[in-house]
Amino acid sequence: MKEISDGRVAQFEDLAVDSIKEIRALFAYKGEQPIYLQKAKVACAVISAYARIRASETNRMAVELTAERIGTLPAPKKALPARS
Repeated sequence: MKEISDGRVAQFEDLAVDSIKEIRALFAYKGEQPIYLQKAKVACAVISAYARIRASETNRMAVELTAERIGTLPAPKKALPARS
């Protein structure tokens, strides 16, 4: 599996933090202009994308760790002879 670069994850993290500010702005806004709602919708999509990227990276690391552990297990013992 291809690793997601730390720089890309950091960029999404910064963007997600900025997106939280947009959502807070929507909750604080008391007017009727739809731009705040539109920005908050985009912000929710950004936060969701960040969460998916983080989850995918965590899953990739878990699969690689599992594969590494399986590869280093001792060989299975020979089966016991069948009883007659």
